[in-house]
Amino acid sequence: MAPSSPTTLSRGQRLALIVVGCVVLVVLWVGSGAAKEQASRHLDKYLPSLSLTSLSSPSLSRKDPLAYRRLLEETTSPANLTTHSPTLTFDHIYVLSLPARQDRRADMRRIADALGVTIEFVDAADKREPFLKWIAQRVKESRDERRKVMAAARNRSPSSIGGLKIGSDWITPFPADLSTFTPSSSRPLPDRFPRFPLTSPSYTGGAKTWVSHLESLHSAGGRHTSLRPSDPNLNVSSLLWDPREKLGVRQVHEGVISTYWGQTRAMKRMLENGDRTALILEDDVDIEWDLERLWKGIERRLPRNKETGEEEWDVTYLGHCWGGEFQKPQYLHPLLHRSSGPMCLHAYGLTATGAHTLLSHLLDPWSAFSTAVDLVIPSLLHIQDLLDPRWASRDHGEGIRHAPLVRSWSVVPPLVVQRKDGPSDLQKGTGSPWRGVLRDSTIERIKRGDGTWGDEWDDVFDPSNVDPATQLRCGPV
Repeated sequence: MAPSSPTTLSRGQRLALIVVGCVVLVVLWVGSGAAKEQASRHLDKYLPSLSLTSLSSPSLSRKDPLAYRRLLEETTSPANLTTHSPTLTFDHIYVLSLPARQDRRADMRRIADALGVTIEFVDAADKREPFLKWIAQRVKESRDERRKVMAAARNRSPSSIGGLKIGSDWITPFPADLSTFTPSSSRPLPDRFPRFPLTSPSYTGGAKTWVSHLESLHSAGGRHTSLRPSDPNLNVSSLLWDPREKLGVRQVHEGVISTYWGQTRAMKRMLENGDRTALILEDDVDIEWDLERLWKGIERRLPRNKETGEEEWDVTYLGHCWGGEFQKPQYLHPLLHRSSGPMCLHAYGLTATGAHTLLSHLLDPWSAFSTAVDLVIPSLLHIQDLLDPRWASRDHGEGIRHAPLVRSWSVVPPLVVQRKDGPSDLQKGTGSPWRGVLRDSTIERIKRGDGTWGDEWDDVFDPSNVDPATQLRCGPV
């Protein structure tokens, strides 16, 4: 008998091989089923429950109607939209507040807790502080000097200089009459004010002007509070009354100077802390419940240097009043517009560059404290448009020889409004009639959670008493 081939398998070997093959097939089949089940679970997690259409399959289990939405949210949203920021993408959130108004500070802490954010209080100055009257006397001196310079530049009487509306003579950096200026990219801007005269030899520490003297004392441990007016009974309203302003509410008094001082302190704090951006709030505001998500969507549409990533904006109003902020086109977001003339400083985002820019205007000794602080930016925007309207249609002044005075944007409707549930620190009663309406009030949620929300708080439309906020936003400044 011929010897068997080495590759020939015995009957036992063949049987063993068949068994092994069957086991492998079973393992593969089981594994395939597990994979299908896992895939099905994955789909069930993300895909919504759909009715049987040409776009759906009856073989797929659908349990969670929001799963697909969450999938898209997690996979297509910018990273900062899906992660919470305790400072809302800013480096700090500052709240300007009088130390004596602990009631307001408590309210702001509750709002911060409700939104999951951290805030830092900046002390405002009580309007009864004597140093504010010292400032008022310096403002009177600077106004007198300013009248002389502007009257000479315009060939007019000093008594013709003044007014406290947007574009005020007390704010413009240019003495000349800008109504005669013809915009041109090749034409230089009008001359600015000359160097401010040294009006007092008593300033110490190298201070050249009354503003630098004030600031140096503030930096030296708060010694500015030692400043006193020559007359302790000085009437600030009478001293600074502007006969060219018809509206009494615009006149400058101690409360106006106090607010001006406080806003510059908040900006200074931002720079001292080395912030890239900051949000500055007043202490009597209500805020959109979904502020973080709304702001993050807006913030990423603001102009930014494509190479360095640095912000190319100065200020963005999240809360404002008495302005026609719908006048200019939407800017890459349905709620974002270039600013036209926003008043009030309920809430605004500020870049470090913007803080430097604004402080250079706010603390210019020719104009510092001469008007309400919230008049400065609208006035600069107004003057900017007179000098060259193209600033309003260009991101960074391309093709324009002169840099803009201020780069300002407004969120419309605002995300932050002033509460009207307590006395104003500046005006009698609860302040101006401007109120504004939020989509989803944080204060309302807090009060409903406490069980303290009453029916009298519910908004009711009254055609005989329409909120000015609903009428003026589309109107001219």
